[in-house]
Amino acid sequence: MKNILLFCFFLPSLCFSQDMRFSYHYKFVTDTLKKDVISEEIMILDFNGKSKQSIFTGLKHIISDSTMTAMSQKGIMLFPDTSMKIKYVVEKINNSTVYFYTPNHMPNPVLKIKDDRKINWVISNEKENILGYTAQKATTFFAGRQWTAWFTTSIPISDGPYKFYGLPGLILKIYDKTNTHSFEIISVQKQKSNYLVLNDNTYKEAKQITLNQFEQISKESPLERYRNKAFTGEIIFRNNEEKQKFLKDLDAQIQESNIHDNNPIELLNKK
Repeated sequence: MKNILLFCFFLPSLCFSQDMRFSYHYKFVTDTLKKDVISEEIMILDFNGKSKQSIFTGLKHIISDSTMTAMSQKGIMLFPDTSMKIKYVVEKINNSTVYFYTPNHMPNPVLKIKDDRKINWVISNEKENILGYTAQKATTFFAGRQWTAWFTTSIPISDGPYKFYGLPGLILKIYDKTNTHSFEIISVQKQKSNYLVLNDNTYKEAKQITLNQFEQISKESPLERYRNKAFTGEIIFRNNEEKQKFLKDLDAQIQESNIHDNNPIELLNKK
């Protein structure tokens, strides 16, 4: 009987020392002027029980990179899936070190940003049932937003979607106060995969920078960088008319982007 009790006590730890895959439904609003227009993506949190490392990114991103890698080994070059909305990767190591990787297969090389910000949680006694698990409520203020999370100690992994971690169990659901960004778990499964996202060649030479450096870079959109390259001569045009048309079209796209792509998950200069 004593041995049985010990086995039952250690069973959760044994289960979650394995590789696990947690799938989340991510709903987000890109334009606060059109809050009824909701974008959606299936997100994956892959947890390595041995190394205590996790990788978080979009399912379409994983499939796209995996397919491109497999085809390139056969000498066939493919382009990334144009339907994927989430292209970044978040890596967490030992529930303490967080790295954010910018999208790969882009004109600019991948950047690896170390995020040293600590997440301070306030845990309440409020509980609810999510996917059959008893979840407990916690709140925090992170990157300019007030967040409400629901975590379960039934899955003793101090991790969660995006950059969120630090609770005494897996985060099953989390949403911001405006309810324009939300993640909710949809499946829990043992994961055995030979493909790791960060093994893709585009990440091997990622340039590591600080969070402050990244925030400075992020103030200038990719479209504005193309505009600057056109002015400095890095982009070659056949004639001045072609250059002027390019700049006019680009300015229109920048203006449109500034108006309607106004709700990032992190608000700059907000801790």
